[in-house]
Amino acid sequence: MTKSQLKVLDKVTREAKEAQLVNDACGWSTLYGLSQHFHFIPKELVAAATSLSGGCGASNGSCGAYVCGLLAIGWKFNPPMGDDSPEGLAKREIAGKKLKKFREAFIKEFGTTMCPVIHAQLYGRSFDLMDEGQREEFFSIPDHREKCASVVTKGARLAAEIMLEEA
Repeated sequence: MTKSQLKVLDKVTREAKEAQLVNDACGWSTLYGLSQHFHFIPKELVAAATSLSGGCGASNGSCGAYVCGLLAIGWKFNPPMGDDSPEGLAKREIAGKKLKKFREAFIKEFGTTMCPVIHAQLYGRSFDLMDEGQREEFFSIPDHREKCASVVTKGARLAAEIMLEEA
């Protein structure tokens, strides 16, 4: 990595972490951090990413940081839908490799892409964020923002590393 790329990684991870600590929305924070350098990510997409937090809409699914890393990488490398030109097909192949690389790196880091499993690693148990009692319990954990910020920071960094690579 060049000095310039390392500065980008520092900025992206710092912005993502600060956003998570303030807003407590892992998906939004990840995509927000990435958008602070990768200006092609529209603010409307960042806003929509709020719904992906807490295991994709708090539904115990994939980690919001993981899903939003995929969104950013896909936004950069995938061609528009319906572009079946040779260039479009080549872009789609490159994007598929980038997305697979991100998935493998995320799993290497966390052992999973699933929010409840990551919660169990961080907090000793998983939480059903759709259950009011469990959601209140989760949000009352004193350092839950910091622990989720560690996932957001790593997810944003992994995505940024891939996005900084040539196509």
